[in-house]
This record gives sequence, structure tokens and C-alpha cells, in this order.
Amino acid sequence: MSVDNEIRRTLSEPAARQLANATKTHAQWGGITPRWLVRLLDWKPLEAGTFRVNKVDESKVIESLCGHEDESPLVSTFVDYQDAPREYRLGSINAVLNVHTRVSDLLSNPYDQVREQLRLLIESVKEKQESELLNNADYLE
Repeated sequence: MSVDNEIRRTLSEPAARQLANATKTHAQWGGITPRWLVRLLDWKPLEAGTFRVNKVDESKVIESLCGHEDESPLVSTFVDYQDAPREYRLGSINAVLNVHTRVSDLLSNPYDQVREQLRLLIESVKEKQESELLNNADYLE
């Protein structure tokens, strides 16, 4: 396979050199969105990989009394839950970041190339997270 046809899996030396030899901004990616949805959701910590929504069975009436003043017996009741509540399985988003040591060692001034590559990768993962929340059929219902 010739060098021209080789599939690149890391930042090329010329690209890293371009970033290293001038006054510049942090690396930027045009695909970053405000990600308002993730901030608005009510997140729950998961101890296991499943989140179960335990809803009350709304077909059962919950008995109660108001203004009870004498010694007559109170009604007894209980709150019943759905037999088969909705469960959400925790999914994961994975990515691999490859950075040649020559890029990270030689061309990391003034910006740390590994840190910048990692920052943009994290932004990409957050974009994927929000996309999954909006578009994944397993979460919609």
C-alpha cells in the first residue's frame, strides 16, 4: 500500500506542525452544539446497569379519609406498583484516541496536543450522548 493510499488513524505530522508553529487558538470542532437537553434531564445515579421506572398502578383506587374525628376504624389501603415496569438498560459510548508520541512530544507548544485531541473527543462523545437520547428507539415510548 502506498503512503498516499494509507488510511490515517492519527493526526498527521504536517497537521500537527501547522498547529505548533504559529500563534493559534485551541483546536475547534464545528459539530459542537449547546447540549441543552442533557442539562435539563433529571439524572439518577445507577448502581447497576438498569434503571427501572416504578410507577403506581393507576387503575387501583387509594382509599383515604379527610376530617376524621371519632374513633371509628380507618380504611386500610396500599399502593400497588405495575407488574412489569419499564426498564432502561445503561448503554455505553466508546471511542479510541490515537496520538503518535512524536506529535505529543515535539509539537505540543503552546497547546498540549493530547489534551486538545482528548477534549475534542469528549465533545464528540457528549454529542453522541444527546443524539442517542433524542433518536434511540429503545428510549422512545
